[in-house]
Amino acid sequence: MTILSDSVPASDSVSAQFAQPLPERGLSRYAALRGKASRFLARNVAREKLAMCNTVPLVSFTFDDAPETACVEGARLLERYQARGTYYISGGGCGEISPGGRLATTAQISSLAANRHEIGCHTYQHTAVSATDTEALGAELERNRHFLQSLGGGIVVRNFAYPYGDLSFGAKRYLETQFDSCRSLLPGVNAGSADLGALKVCELQNSTIDRRGVRDVVAEAVRRNGWLIFVSHDVGERPSRFGISPDFLEFALESARAAGCRLVTVQDALRLSNTPAESRFNFQ
Repeated sequence: MTILSDSVPASDSVSAQFAQPLPERGLSRYAALRGKASRFLARNVAREKLAMCNTVPLVSFTFDDAPETACVEGARLLERYQARGTYYISGGGCGEISPGGRLATTAQISSLAANRHEIGCHTYQHTAVSATDTEALGAELERNRHFLQSLGGGIVVRNFAYPYGDLSFGAKRYLETQFDSCRSLLPGVNAGSADLGALKVCELQNSTIDRRGVRDVVAEAVRRNGWLIFVSHDVGERPSRFGISPDFLEFALESARAAGCRLVTVQDALRLSNTPAESRFNFQ
C-alpha cells in the first residue's frame, strides 16, 4: 500500500510500516526465484484443511489495519444488520496515519471488542511475513497479542491476516501452528474444503468491484453453500483505493442477507463449518 488517498490529511505522513513496499527489489536472481517458488507453494499446497459442514452459506466482513472509519461507521452498519465483523489489528499502528486514513485508537479497539466484534492479528508492525524469519515473526505475534490483551475486555486473538496479502510457504506453515486460521488476499469462495493457512477472499473496495460483482460472488457462495469473506479497509464517502463507501458496504450487507446467507465473524464461521465430532473451534 503506497498510494495516499484523499482521506489522508495533507499535513500528516503515512506511518512507515503501512507504506513500505514489499521487499522485492535488490534480490539476487536465485533469491527472487526461490521467493516465487515459496509463494507458489503457499498458494497451492494446503496442509491444514477444514472440511466444511456448514448448513447455510456464510459471509464474513473483515477489515485490515482497522482505520477509525471502519471501527466507527463500518461497525455501525454491521450492527444495523445484526452482524459483527473481524478486525485484523497491527497494534504498533494505533492512532497512526495509513493509506486508508487514521487508524483506530486503543479506546476504539476496546469498544469493538465490547460490542462483540472479533479482533484478529495483523502482526504488530504490519510486517511482510515472507521476509521475516520465524524467531522475529514469533516475537511480532507475541508483541501484538500482549498489546491487544492489555486493552482488557477478555480479547482472545485466534485468527490472522497476512499484511499486504504477502505469504511464503515457511511463514504459512509456522502461522498455521499459531492461529485457527490465516486469511490471505487470494480471490475466491471457500467451499467444500478450506485452506486454513490461506483462506480465500473477495476484496470489497469501490475501486475493484461493482454491485453486479458483489451480487455475483454472493450468488456463488449460495450456489456452492460456501463461505465468502469480504475484506476492506476504510469506510467513508471518499474512500481510499483500499476502502469502501458506506452505501456500498450496506449494499453488500443487504445482498448477503437477502440471499439467505448468515453474517458471521471469521471465528464463528470456523465453528459453524466444523464437523460436530471435532471441537477445535467450538468454544464459549
